[in-house]
Amino acid sequence: MKKTLFLLVIVISILSCNNEKLKDAELKDFDIVDISNLDIELIKSEIINESNRVLLYINNDLNLQSFPLTLHAELSISKGAKTSLKNGGEIIFTNSDEVYSFDIESEDGNLVSWEITLIHKQLQNSNFENWIDNKGLNGEFYKEIGSSVETSIWSTANMGTSTYSIYGTQPIIANNNTLVQIRTDSVKTLPLTAATLFTGTFNLSGAIANPSDPKKATIFGTPFAFSPKAFKIKYKYTSGKWYKQATLKNSNNIFGGFDEEGISGEDQCAIYAILENRNGDSVTEIAKAELYSNSTTDELIETTITFNYTSQLTPTHITVVFSSSKDGDLWRGAVGSTLVIDDLEFIYD
Repeated sequence: MKKTLFLLVIVISILSCNNEKLKDAELKDFDIVDISNLDIELIKSEIINESNRVLLYINNDLNLQSFPLTLHAELSISKGAKTSLKNGGEIIFTNSDEVYSFDIESEDGNLVSWEITLIHKQLQNSNFENWIDNKGLNGEFYKEIGSSVETSIWSTANMGTSTYSIYGTQPIIANNNTLVQIRTDSVKTLPLTAATLFTGTFNLSGAIANPSDPKKATIFGTPFAFSPKAFKIKYKYTSGKWYKQATLKNSNNIFGGFDEEGISGEDQCAIYAILENRNGDSVTEIAKAELYSNSTTDELIETTITFNYTSQLTPTHITVVFSSSKDGDLWRGAVGSTLVIDDLEFIYD
């Protein structure tokens, strides 16, 4: 327990230091004044000071465009600060998933790294090819999705379960193609860990502060401004043999042990996407496309899942979730349930 509290203090301290540095190395304004490809339609640019990001919303499917793509920007920064990105300077993207980095240095010498991301009609790394080595809480290295933890729009629960040396979401290679394997597992002290892949961020401080509630370890969603009619995904699924419910003996203490009992039915995988409009504290669900299945398949099958729209608001965010056990966050599922996915693609009219 002391270790848990110590880790939480470290996380809060790091976040506080970063916020202090940002105040004097802030990006005040950012505008694109020129684009090398005349077919590219820029909708808007957005500065996210909380995460040191600039989002460029492009009304194109950049997977269908040629690269490199060269942009020129005009920007203003905090008084007395300086930046590695000069006004009118070139910003070159060599592919649609690339994140462009630049620095702002405050007047007193604090250096803050900023990133520019292209938001377009397909999600970054939607073929799931990019993975890195990341260090877990146990000191071991494991594979995490993305070109870097800081820039990836995708997250897993691997960091949280690394305490138990469990890495439920991992890349697998087949015929020079990278797929994602998402598996429900267990250890002696933790009877069920349902793996997941989702757009958003794994919240380490939330996981440490609320170890008995898996939902507190996730911050779902990534910026998105488009309205697809459906999405395609390739997947195969095998459900585990013993479908069970694990119940905390002490609802407030994950370290107090679990009771386990078999329950009727079969485990199901979860595949879904939610479009939302977020305006301050107000969140409106615009559309949802979802698939829950216990079907066992030996080969990848491609399926199309249609969005059901319930609002005409413009999306600001999208949450995409894949899980090996639909109710894993309720400690319900089957050890061994395995979902394999590849090639997410949004479909438009």
